[in-house]
Amino acid sequence: MSRIDRTISNAAVIPLIDGSPAFVVEPEARLASGVIAVNGVALPGFEEAYRQHFEFRRLVYVEQTGQLDPSELSDDGLDRDEDDSRSVTFGIFENAPEGVRIVGVARAIIKGAVGVDRPLPVEDFCPELFAEHPLPAGSAEVSRVIARHERVAMQELIQWHLFAIISSYFTTHGLGRAFAIIEPWLERHLAGMLSIWSIGEPRYIEHYLDYNLPVEFDQPGSAARITERNATILGQLAAADGELQYFGRISRAQRALAIESGRAPDVRAVADGVTESL
Repeated sequence: MSRIDRTISNAAVIPLIDGSPAFVVEPEARLASGVIAVNGVALPGFEEAYRQHFEFRRLVYVEQTGQLDPSELSDDGLDRDEDDSRSVTFGIFENAPEGVRIVGVARAIIKGAVGVDRPLPVEDFCPELFAEHPLPAGSAEVSRVIARHERVAMQELIQWHLFAIISSYFTTHGLGRAFAIIEPWLERHLAGMLSIWSIGEPRYIEHYLDYNLPVEFDQPGSAARITERNATILGQLAAADGELQYFGRISRAQRALAIESGRAPDVRAVADGVTESL
């Protein structure tokens, strides 16, 4: 079974992305969400964030929750595997007082991406469910979903933003059926924000060191649930097609401190300069 180490705090596993440009264009935003890599290659400007997201995964799955054995790590000591080369990777960034942090990550493994037609993990772990009807190319599996924050309410919001951008991406790119393998207790939690159903019984999966439940996402139903909470977000994310979108605002005190330390421009000063030059 997974072994949660409660001596490892959320703050201890959240990476700080040195020199991240994530909030350069929106220095007063609190959160940003977007695609950071496709098929194992970081998008321009997200190279360090992509590298750090693998460390984030290691810290959470190996150190904090014990859901992966250290022997499963790649040669460089990170949680990186062959499925990353056929995945779209999503990130949620926080404009924190100490700098830009990556507080949420997830990947969508896409069957048939870049010509790779091997089964999805859910097909390997639950072969009896797909023996007669293997999943076609374009099917997807949501995997390595992590949301971490010191505040419970913020952590829940981060997780919601992850599923919002995943839902938008699936619709925009015309992907097929979508699945996940989750711990049984998580089913009820996810049902509070999405529409999902189990497709089999819980079974022990050695790779995850625990009993897990295969589920399928009701994509139209999930989109409807997301829209109930925010009527415009899916349209906003679809129009952006993976580019960073911004949500919330940092406090005035944090903004003043960032300007004083030189980590953020003084928007008012910039505006005054533009006015004077006209």
